[in-house]
Amino acid sequence: MMRETGVDDMSVELATGPIHVRAGGGGRDLLVLHHDVGPMGWTRFHALLAEEFRVYAADMPGFGESPRLEWARHPRDLAAVMLAAARRLGLRDYILVGSGFGGWVAAEMAAYAHPEMDRLVLAAPAGIRPDGGFILDQMLEEPAAYLRSGFGDTAAFGANFPDPASTELKDRLDACRETIARIAWRPYMYSYELPETLREVRLPVTVAWGENDAVIPAGCAAQWADVLPDCAIHVIPGAGHFLDLECPERLAAIVADRQAALTGKE
Repeated sequence: MMRETGVDDMSVELATGPIHVRAGGGGRDLLVLHHDVGPMGWTRFHALLAEEFRVYAADMPGFGESPRLEWARHPRDLAAVMLAAARRLGLRDYILVGSGFGGWVAAEMAAYAHPEMDRLVLAAPAGIRPDGGFILDQMLEEPAAYLRSGFGDTAAFGANFPDPASTELKDRLDACRETIARIAWRPYMYSYELPETLREVRLPVTVAWGENDAVIPAGCAAQWADVLPDCAIHVIPGAGHFLDLECPERLAAIVADRQAALTGKE
């Protein structure tokens, strides 16, 4: 896990327990929520965003250094806690970014508190049942195989995980999978209620998806656009599910709303 100078590690103390946060950069506030495989430290994606924003990368409860909430049984529970953490950090009119499972939690946050935010960016979010295809069930996969399935490019996978069979990584992934099993098991990785609650979200939303996403079908992007009143879709050619790890430059450009400077399918 990457550590950098100029990045602050902090603990946001809530009544429900502490939330670990890494913060860096300067500018408009931006809160980032991670994938179901947990936080990977201060990644290149965070560093790129920190060139333009004050970035807060939070470990959601049950992931990384934030303790599990034994009572939590739905992503809405995590959303409530993360909204409390954002408020305790003093975030107002902030940009909220969520990837994969973190995108689901971010969408739940926006459904109930979108007036507190400026924009929402979702990278291949979970939370909506695919009209076609299925969501890959990580419980049926070996941790390394699940990680590999999230990349469209083998070289990018190797660069991010040079030793995918390491015990330390497997232990972290196992802990994350236990949290997912507790709060997103039935139905797996989607909610029947979420699409309906999103219809009143009066917030500019950007949805990015990898063209070769083998975890959540890229066709789901259109379903998000159908329920969100103000939604733009960006498809990244050749990319898989873990966009922040596989193509951080491209995703950071989309978050910064300067994607026109980069070539490729939109």
